[in-house]
Amino acid sequence: MKGISYRGNHICFGRYALQALEPAWITSRQIEAGRRAMTRNVRRGGKIWVRIFPDKPVTVRPTETRMGSGKGSPEYWVAVVKPGRILYEMGGVAENIARKAISIADHLNVADNSGARKLMCIRIIGTSNRRYANIGDVIVAVIKEAVPNMPLERSEVIRAVIVRTCKELKRDNGMIIRYDDNAAVIIDQEGNPKGTRIFGAIVRELRQLNFTKIVSLAPEVL
Repeated sequence: MKGISYRGNHICFGRYALQALEPAWITSRQIEAGRRAMTRNVRRGGKIWVRIFPDKPVTVRPTETRMGSGKGSPEYWVAVVKPGRILYEMGGVAENIARKAISIADHLNVADNSGARKLMCIRIIGTSNRRYANIGDVIVAVIKEAVPNMPLERSEVIRAVIVRTCKELKRDNGMIIRYDDNAAVIIDQEGNPKGTRIFGAIVRELRQLNFTKIVSLAPEVL
C-alpha cells in the first residue's frame, strides 16, 4: 500500500487523537476493541470519536475447494488506513488521562512462536483501576498481526502474560532491569504457554507467579 492519507488527517471533533504511522488493514473487531479499551480506561468520561469505518469486504474461500466458480463469501470487513490517518479522537478529559487512554491501544510484541506477532491490550485481568500492566500481569488482548497458516489468527481475542516492559523493574538488592520493548507470551486458561519456544530473556520473578513452564522454555533467565 503506497502513499499517505490526504483526507482525514486533521483533528476535527476532539482535542486529542491517535494517528496511524504505517499502512494497514484494520478489521471491525480491532476498531471496536480499541474503542472499548479507551472507553473503559477513561471510566466513561469525556467523549470518543471513531474516525475510520470498515467498508472494504475481505472474502475467504473454504479450504480444499476447486479453482474457479468465482470469489468466496465475505468473511470480515476492514478499514484501509494509510499513514497520517486519524483513527480515534478524544475530548472532554485532561491531557494526562487522554494520553493514558490512547496509549492503551498501542501494540506489544509476542515473545513466542504461537503464530501471533503483535497484540493490542484490551484490559488487565484482576484489576479495575490500573492503567498500566507490569511484568507478570495477565491481560486480555486482540491479535493485530499473525503469521499465515497458523492456529492463531488475526483479530482473535486471547490471554497473555507480560514478560517484558520498557518500564524498569527494581529489585530489593538495588538491581534495575529495563527492556527495549514491551512483550507478552500467549497463554491458555490454565496459564500454560501456547507456543513451544520463548524468544528473549525473561526475569525470574515469573517463577514466583507460577509461570514455571514459561521460565523453563526461555533461553535466558535474569
